[in-house]
Amino acid sequence: MKKIINLTKVFFINSSREFAVPFWTIIFPSLFFILFISIFENIGNVENMDFKIGIYYQQPLQGIVKNVFDEIFSSQNNNNPFEIIEYDSFEKGLDNLKKSKINAFVIFPQNFNLLNIKFFINELEVPALKVYYTNENTSLYAKNIFDVLIDEINVRINTKGEVMPLTIKEEILGIEQSEPYRYRDYLFPAIILMSILTVAVFNMPFDFSFNVEKGIFKKLSSSPITSNGFFVSFLLSHIILLIISLFVLYIEAYLFNVNPYIYKLSFISYALFSIMVILSVGLFLSSLYKNMGAAGAISQIIYQATIFLSGFYFDVTNSPWIIRWYVYFNPVTYLVDGMRKIMLGSSIALVNILIPVIWMISSILIFSLTFKRMIYNEK
Repeated sequence: MKKIINLTKVFFINSSREFAVPFWTIIFPSLFFILFISIFENIGNVENMDFKIGIYYQQPLQGIVKNVFDEIFSSQNNNNPFEIIEYDSFEKGLDNLKKSKINAFVIFPQNFNLLNIKFFINELEVPALKVYYTNENTSLYAKNIFDVLIDEINVRINTKGEVMPLTIKEEILGIEQSEPYRYRDYLFPAIILMSILTVAVFNMPFDFSFNVEKGIFKKLSSSPITSNGFFVSFLLSHIILLIISLFVLYIEAYLFNVNPYIYKLSFISYALFSIMVILSVGLFLSSLYKNMGAAGAISQIIYQATIFLSGFYFDVTNSPWIIRWYVYFNPVTYLVDGMRKIMLGSSIALVNILIPVIWMISSILIFSLTFKRMIYNEK
């Protein structure tokens, strides 16, 4: 055990000596996380949102009231931030609001046309508009903007000669839901996997190739260190570097208030499972390269294809079939999807376990068959 600990220490210090290793493994994923959420998270802010308002008329509008509301809700009104959807059923409109198909639901009650007569009989009581909304951010935005439009309508009605404020009765539907799923929540699992991929696709194969080129394995074979001891030490040194990277990412996630599901046992367990899968693939890749040149070229292709064709930053399921095969072939697609499902409070599917396990077992088998040949066939 002491030999393994000492060798692990040597491997870790040796692999971390070059600035590129800690930079690409620890610093770059952290910078990438900050950069991407700074650029992309505010794309969906209120200025860029399209709101859907459901309308239900208990009685068709008539007269001045109809003209005013038709003008405000007209699709040709450039100042109208809403898409208006009319319903012929109160129940259907309320159900669509609960399912977030619309952002707010406005009811024009019976006898609302009395507002036309209120021009002449000021004491007349006109029933209030009723606005239903939910605790979702977009619904709250929609309700607030609708209030502004009603203020505008009040001004228009007032210019007709009388001060007749149009009243609104609001009701919020307490829909139980998780925290809004922000881009930082969507991105965090991808950044974790990016860090793991950096170790598996670059660090491990490069170190193996370097040891082969320099004849390190032959020198170790004449020492008391066994091949199994070398393997365990080599793997532990990279796992330590990876743990440091994940620790930094979790600190960053805490500062950016990422979804608290990342601290749950289910998410951490699945992240550890992802580490096992990807590092197994890294061992498999290490057994393929004969020199540093091959490792550099092929690793770069695999790394770039994996991070861009695994749904890390955007959905790739609609990509052309000529490249979509890689999306479904590669295990990281299922790992990042599994992490996101856990963050949403959903159950992971069988495919999120099965495909990565197949990759892990296959990679370990191939590596175990080629490990000794790779060590003792050095130049």
